Amino acid sequence: MLTGVRPTADLTVANYVGGVKPFLELQGKATRAFVFVADLHALPDHEPEVVKKYSRAVVLDYLALGLDPDVTTIYLQSAIGEALGLLTMLLARHLTVAELLRVPTLKDKVKGKPEHANAALFLYPVLMASDILIQRARRVPVGEDQVAHLELARRLARAFNEAYGSVFPVPAVHQMKTMRILSLKGEGKMSKSVPAGAVFLTDAAKTIAQKIQAAETATEGVMTPSLESHAALARELAPDAAAKAEIERIIDAHLAGKRVMGDFKALFTRFLTEFTAAFQERRADIARDARRVDDVLEAGARAARTGAEATL
Repeated sequence: MLTGVRPTADLTVANYVGGVKPFLELQGKATRAFVFVADLHALPDHEPEVVKKYSRAVVLDYLALGLDPDVTTIYLQSAIGEALGLLTMLLARHLTVAELLRVPTLKDKVKGKPEHANAALFLYPVLMASDILIQRARRVPVGEDQVAHLELARRLARAFNEAYGSVFPVPAVHQMKTMRILSLKGEGKMSKSVPAGAVFLTDAAKTIAQKIQAAETATEGVMTPSLESHAALARELAPDAAAKAEIERIIDAHLAGKRVMGDFKALFTRFLTEFTAAFQERRADIARDARRVDDVLEAGARAARTGAEATL
């Protein structure tokens, strides 16, 4: 089982419930599990110094959130960069430009002007296939927006095997039931790129309270997509059954026409601040060991290189 995360900014609570938590629930169920920090994937649209800064930060984040390096191999994508580069070139022979342009996420990014697209971005789907195939992963947990990329990896595995023999397992899609958490501003999903509409795991309690206080609300008796999304996030972060029951009581009262959005915001703020405070404390404890991240990444790099070299 293999998955990756781009190191481009601090993680949000939406990143946790939508991506990290579902993977943690799978951790230990695979014969071998790999999580790589996709620093090469971050380079098409971020400067190297930004990528380097967040590469270490995201490892600390994942460790604090419960990723266990004794169970899961954690490594930097660039630690096997040469091997990935070679495999990307070998796989790219089996794709046409037209096929690449049909990948939905790439098609959306180039927006009908492929002549202006960053060439590194253009090869993103092939490099993603290399990430998966170089470790000969059999299962890849992905959200809905990445299914098309994984299908390309499956096609490339089949094409290579048909041409040269049975080299790669054809990776199976393990589609996670990820949650789409909307921005606190009510426009689009909660995103790192719109800080005012997102709660970051590193936010101070005062900052969280201010963001929730300014968040979009719903008219009494009306269930909006925004409220539905934020209630779902509150349920995910609720510490126990009693806390979840309190959310349901408030939502029921709201649907009955009562003015309880202030109560919901207060409860939502409490759940968010308690969760982020506990995360920040665990993160600080791990960070006190100056060698912790280095040791994890060095061990992960050795395991990743072993797999990559065997494949090549």
